[in-house]
Amino acid sequence: MSVSASIQKMSHKHEEILNFLLLNPTMKMGEVAAIFGVTFPWLSTIVWSHAFQDQLARRKDQIFDSAVLASIDDKLVAASHVTLDAYLEKVPNLTADQLISANDKLLNRLGYGTKPANGSSVNIGEMNVQINQVSGDVLKEARDRIGTNKVGAADHAPALQDQRSDRGTEIEGMVIRRESEPEALE
Repeated sequence: MSVSASIQKMSHKHEEILNFLLLNPTMKMGEVAAIFGVTFPWLSTIVWSHAFQDQLARRKDQIFDSAVLASIDDKLVAASHVTLDAYLEKVPNLTADQLISANDKLLNRLGYGTKPANGSSVNIGEMNVQINQVSGDVLKEARDRIGTNKVGAADHAPALQDQRSDRGTEIEGMVIRRESEPEALE
């Protein structure tokens, strides 16, 4: 292709051809040329020009990104819009009981429903909230244990004595002595 036969920028007709080719990717170029009233060589000049190929690549990226590479959040939002639009079209035809039931389900799924039971979790957007209810006695005991450093004292077995010598207690390769700093085992 000679430089003089190449297009420098996209016209409205070129954009129409681009859109048509994106919607009809299997159509033969001769048929496309006939539809747009141009010759096959001129259509080839348009389609293989740098301006057309750059715009085609951008459009393919946009289409591919939005259809395939979109984040799950974006896809869920798009699906929610479609679902809500369909729901809103049916609202005028629903009975009062159906409206109440549908509204309860919708609000509950959005996190505005009834409170969850003890020890359950609620997902709010990207945040998971754990809800635990304990008695006042359990809470007081937990606070007392934290305040007096008793946490774990009754929960863990005492460390084993080093069987090789009576030098102290071995914990993960270190010997702990009562009145000195840890020392590495040999």
